[in-house]
Amino acid sequence: NMLAFFMMSLIFIAMVQTHNNLKDIALEQMSAEGGFAGSDYLVTTVLKNTSDQPRFNLECSLRRRRPKSLYENVHPLLPRSFLKLRASYEANRRGRYVLKDVRVSAVFPLGLFRAWILLPGETIVFVYPKPQGSHLLSRSHAEDDHDVGLHALKGGDDFYGHRRFEAGDTPSHIDWRARARGRPLLIKEFNQGSPSPRILDWYALKHLDTEARLSQLALWVQEASSSREVFALRLPHQMISASTGFAHTQRCLEALAVFDGDAHAQAS
Repeated sequence: NMLAFFMMSLIFIAMVQTHNNLKDIALEQMSAEGGFAGSDYLVTTVLKNTSDQPRFNLECSLRRRRPKSLYENVHPLLPRSFLKLRASYEANRRGRYVLKDVRVSAVFPLGLFRAWILLPGETIVFVYPKPQGSHLLSRSHAEDDHDVGLHALKGGDDFYGHRRFEAGDTPSHIDWRARARGRPLLIKEFNQGSPSPRILDWYALKHLDTEARLSQLALWVQEASSSREVFALRLPHQMISASTGFAHTQRCLEALAVFDGDAHAQAS
C-alpha cells in the first residue's frame, strides 16, 4: 500500500511540475524563411521566460502543422531570458501563406506527461516555385512590344544596376537620391564595358505552361544570383528592375511565388 501511495504521489507531482514548466512563457518573436515547393521552409520562434525559474525541454511548433524536424530543443530557457527554437515544415504548393499561433510543449521532468500551451502569433512565409527546367540562362534585349519598363535597367550610358550596401563600400557610390526616398542604402554599379544586365523573361518561354515557366524562371533566378550577376525579372504587368544581392533575389522569388496564372492568362 505504501508503494502504491508513493507511486501515485510521484505521478501527481510529475503532472503538476510538467504543467508548471510552461508557466510564464511568452512568444517574443515569430518569423519564417521561404522555401521551394517540394522542399522545406524554416520557422523560427523566440520564447521569453518572465519568471525567476528556468524552463526545460521545450519544443515549439506551428498550430495544426506537423514539423519535419525540430532544432535546438534541448537547451533550457533560463530565468528572465530568451530562447530561439527552430522547426522545418514541408513546402507544398507555391504561394504566400499566413502562419498563425505556436504550440509550446514539454515532457519535463519525468517524461510521463506532455503539457502544452498555445501562444498567439502570426508571420508570413513564401513557397517559391520548384527551380527546374532545361533552358539555359541567356541574355535577352528590348526588342518587342512587351518591353515597357526596360529603360529602368540603365540610369545612364554606363549605369549597370544597384546592389545592397556592404561594409567597406565607398560612400561616393551610394545612391543618395534613392536613400532620400526612403529606400535602404544602395550602391550604384557601372558596367564599364560589361554585358548588359540579364533579363529573365516570361515571354521567352511561350511554349511552356504557367507552372513550367515559373519553375524555369526560379531556376534562372538562382543561377543569376549564385553568379552574382545583375538581372531583371519580367512578368506580365510587372517588371522588377535590374539589381543584385539577397534582397533582390528574394523579391524576384516572391513575385514568382504569388503569380496568378489565371489573372494573366490573356497576357501569355
